[in-house]
Amino acid sequence: MATVMLETGWSSEQLRHVITDRPLPTPVRTSVGAIIAARLRAAQAYPPPATARHDAAPLDEPFAQTPTQRSSTAAADRSVHQALAYRALVECAGCGVPATAPGEDLCPACLGWPLCRTCPGPTRKRAHPDGDGRCTTCAST
Repeated sequence: MATVMLETGWSSEQLRHVITDRPLPTPVRTSVGAIIAARLRAAQAYPPPATARHDAAPLDEPFAQTPTQRSSTAAADRSVHQALAYRALVECAGCGVPATAPGEDLCPACLGWPLCRTCPGPTRKRAHPDGDGRCTTCAST
């Protein structure tokens, strides 16, 4: 996976950041390799960050945005370090998957939630054990 990411434009420094710049979950409930693989899969879902500009702020300087600078390009103004550090999803404390069950620090699989009884296909979602056996997607239709 790392080789493919390097070939698509990720730098070794960026990959190192994805793998090592966040602490492991406490306690570790799966292998460290599984956590690293989940982090790489999550990062690979996005295009490689652009290389840092020479006139960009130093990596150790926090991202500052003035209140008047509200545009759709604000995210593009972040440094590579700031973009890689941003996490839209919280990782599961057990396996590192970038999704947790609502109000939990684990994903539904690590919590042992049953598979949805109505999901089609080979990748069925998990249903809340206190629910009617359907995942939130199937229950909403």
